[in-house]
Order: sequence, then C-alpha cells, then structure tokens
Amino acid sequence: MRNQRVLWVILLVALVLRLPLLTGSFWLDEAAQALESIRPLAQQTDITGDFQPPLFHYLIHFAVQASRAEWWLRLWGSLIPGIITVWATYQLSKKLFNEKVAAVAALLLATSSLHIFYSQELRPYSLAVMWAMISTLLLLAKKFDWWQFAGVSLLGVYTSYLYPFFLLPQLWFVWQMKWGWQRVLKIIAALGLLLMPWGPTFWRQLEAGQALRQALPGWENAVSLPPAKSLALVPLKFLYGVLNLDPTLFFIIPAVVLLGFTFVSWRSAAHTQLLKLKKPTAKITFLLIAPLLLSWLVSFVIPVIQPKRLLYLLPFWYLLLSAPLAWPKTNRLFVRATIAIVLAINLFSLWQYWTNPSLQRENWRGLKQELVQKFPKQDTLVIFAFDEALSPWRWYQPDALPSLSIDSRQINNDQALRTQLKITENYRYLLVFDYLRTLTDPDNKLEPAVENLGFVGRGVIDYPNLGFVRIYTRPDFAIGYR
Repeated sequence: MRNQRVLWVILLVALVLRLPLLTGSFWLDEAAQALESIRPLAQQTDITGDFQPPLFHYLIHFAVQASRAEWWLRLWGSLIPGIITVWATYQLSKKLFNEKVAAVAALLLATSSLHIFYSQELRPYSLAVMWAMISTLLLLAKKFDWWQFAGVSLLGVYTSYLYPFFLLPQLWFVWQMKWGWQRVLKIIAALGLLLMPWGPTFWRQLEAGQALRQALPGWENAVSLPPAKSLALVPLKFLYGVLNLDPTLFFIIPAVVLLGFTFVSWRSAAHTQLLKLKKPTAKITFLLIAPLLLSWLVSFVIPVIQPKRLLYLLPFWYLLLSAPLAWPKTNRLFVRATIAIVLAINLFSLWQYWTNPSLQRENWRGLKQELVQKFPKQDTLVIFAFDEALSPWRWYQPDALPSLSIDSRQINNDQALRTQLKITENYRYLLVFDYLRTLTDPDNKLEPAVENLGFVGRGVIDYPNLGFVRIYTRPDFAIGYR
C-alpha cells in the first residue's frame, strides 16, 4: 500500500509539473501538425512533407473534433503519454530492481524539463517514449507474449521512424529466449506485412526530404546536427534538459562532478552487473547504448539524430543512474550524491523553462494578436520569404491580415521578385518576417527590393525565438499605425 501511495504521489507531481505553459501558443511544427490534423480523415495519410508516420496524425484528427484548444490537443497527443511513461518507468524499475530504484527513476523522469517540454508539444516524441516503455515491460515479462509485443512495436514504428533503432536491440533479447528465433521471425513477418501499405508514402517522404535538402542547403543544419556533435549532445541534453548548452564552467563543472561520482559508485560493482546480458543493469545499458549508436551510424547517410527523436532513451538513462541503489557492493554516498545533482539540475532547468521566454515555444499567437491590434487590415501586407504563409500564421486568425509568400526561387530571380512585390502598391504598411529567411534569402535580397519600391524601414517587433518582424511604411506614414 505504501509503495502504491509513493507511485501516485510521483504521478501527481508529474501531472502538476506538466500543466504550466500547456496552453501556450503553437510553434511552427505544432501548427503544421494541427493544420494537417483538421483535414478530412481520408487525407490524414497525405503527409509527404512531414517526415513522420501517420499514427499521431490520426490521434490528433479525432481529438480536434472535440476542441482546437492547444491544451486539449497536447493533452491527448503528448501529456497523457508522458504520464503513462512515468508510470511504466516505475513498473519496469520495480520489476528489474526494487521499489527504491523505481521511485527514484520515476521521480527523475517526472521532473525532467526535457520530458516535460515534449509532454507539452503537439508532436509524436512523447508518444514514442510511451510505446518504448510499454514494449519493454512486455519484453521482460515472465511470460513473453510475442503478438502483444509485436502490436505495441507496430504502434511505435507508426509513431516514429527512429523507433526501429530501439526495436532492433529488443529483438536481440527475443532471440536469446527459448525458441527465440521463431518468435523474431514471426514479429518481423507481422510488422513487415502491416507496414507494407505505408511503404510507398515513406519512399515519397524520403524523396521530398532529399529535394528539400537540395533546394535549401541550410535546411539540413536547421533540423539536424552533424554526427560528431549529435552523439555528444544527446547525453548532455538528457542531463541539462531545455537549457541552452554553452561550453562554460556552469555546465562543465556539474557534468565532470557527476561523471566522477558515477564512476566511483559503479567501480566496485559494475563488473558484476555488466558481464552478462541476463543482468538487469546490462539489459538497460544495452537498450540505452545500442539504439544511440545505431541511429548515430545512420546519421552519416541520413541526418536523423536529435535528442528529441531519441527521447525514448531518457527513461533508461534515469534508470541506469538509479540502478546502483539496488547493488549490495557500491558506495551509497556517491550514488545518492549523483541522484541529488541530477534532481537539482532537473529542478533548476524546469524553473528556467517556466520563467525564461527564450526557452519556451515561439509565441505566434501573441505576435499575431499584437500585429492585428496595431495595423489596419486594409492597409497592411505581411511578407514571408517562404513558399506559403507559415503554419502558425494560418492557424491563428488566418484572415486577420493579408499575406504574400515569396519562395527562394522567386527571391533569387530579380524579375520574379519584382513581379511578386508589385502587389505592394496597394498597401501603406509592409511587415517582413525574418523567420527562416536565412534559409530562403541568405543574400538578403528581399529588404533592398522592398526599399527600392519606396518603402522606408520604421523599426522592428522582436519576439523570443521568432526573430524580427520588420516594419516598412510609405514615407508619409512614419507613425501611422495604431
């Protein structure tokens, strides 16, 4: 009974910590997700431009029928899976070790600013973590049921394209079981058969991604990281959460101290825990390291690795930090110190997330409201250096202010750019967004073209993470906006 109370307290803490900022504005990718999900059911597989499988799209499509509020969609898509993940982490830790390890590992995950952030984001990362934890519980059950495991794994693969990097090490454990090779073949056959209908769309998504990389060379650096950097960034983001990492003593000293404490606490007992894959610690270590290395190797061909895409490894990292509490031969003082440092970093990072707007999502809703209040609709034109109006602009009050979208090909063609900008003759105010313009207008051709039309720069509106909105007016309208 006491252990159940501890679990419920941890789950309550996890829920309470995930409520602040839940109603915040959608950022670019979330708004794109929402726009895709409000389409008819038959169009939910038409997601060539979004390199994600379709399960999350279907989930949000049904949720949006009840409400389009940010908190509601995030609740079903990410927050509930996040709470279930904390529960599953406790259950897995208890199964492998004991209640003390379970409580500590679940508490660390419950307070992780990284997990909290993605438990509030309308993207499939939190959902993928939930499937990973549930499938691992099924994998390590006393009586392994291969079809249940295959069913949850199918949901995982239909949630994230990086989920197979986690599934492959799991299949290694299945292979080690009695009649394991037969079960592995059954699982692979079932998954292959049920994933086959999605194959053509997956191929089109790959082609679309390659075309985008060629059209916008800077896009790859914006959405992914170089392999050498990404391998180091994953554990650092697991440790520091949403904080912006800098090579300063503030970040270096805790990491070095934590590494030293971990080494001391593991030194006396690690050799007995890691020699055989039958050991619980060895299993967790394998499920943490193998997917990371597999995805890292693939990143040399397709840049896919990012901490958020490997978020399903975070519970195993916390479980590995907590595991020495169950070892008979280890230095408990250093184990407790390690856990205390990680918990302190979690809480500090979380506080920074709550109080620092630069660590929060882009406030498109607030920006849109400010622009609508300040500028008259009939006299104002918003300009995006993109192939269409950005998704948050279309989600929030889509008819509030007219917009013009100019893609990179038109910007780099002087005649096409002049033709596109001819419509500005009908407006007194131009609002030019810097957002993503370094990708589509790296030579900054748009601003001089606007000025050549007789418009004068009158200042900027600056929102955290959104960059500048540049205000241009006719010379006789220097301070004419509301």
